[in-house]
Amino acid sequence: MAYCIDTSCIIAAWEERYPLENFPKFWLLFEQAIADGKILAPEPVLDETEPKSAELYSWLKEHDGMFLPLEDAIQLQAKAVLAKHPRLVAAKKQRTSADPFVIATATVRRLMIVTEERPTGNLNRPNIPDVCGDFGVTYMSLLQMIRAEKWVIG
Repeated sequence: MAYCIDTSCIIAAWEERYPLENFPKFWLLFEQAIADGKILAPEPVLDETEPKSAELYSWLKEHDGMFLPLEDAIQLQAKAVLAKHPRLVAAKKQRTSADPFVIATATVRRLMIVTEERPTGNLNRPNIPDVCGDFGVTYMSLLQMIRAEKWVIG
């Protein structure tokens, strides 16, 4: 299985759950999954990390093979996502526009989304999980991915 990883997931792993200095094996497994083409993300995910963590951004730049350019098919799919769910990228959420591209990339490439976002149950304030079903995309948390991949970190 291959995955399209969301910004929230990478930041939560780096900043809160699996800091590099405490969980080096996690990041080695993550790197191997990138090298194997199992962990992918659209380029806007990289852009979203820069203002949140310079250290994480630098680490990700060294692993830029995971970041997919916004090819025409992904852009068209992102447009379809936003046409159906324009509030996915709302100014009041104070976030950039990676979410529609995550969903679009997963749709076009037939990937499982890995996100730490939870469904809101409110399409006036949707998160990635609220929109996935409309596009036939499944999602899981980072911990679910770790279990699915049978990673042993400790």
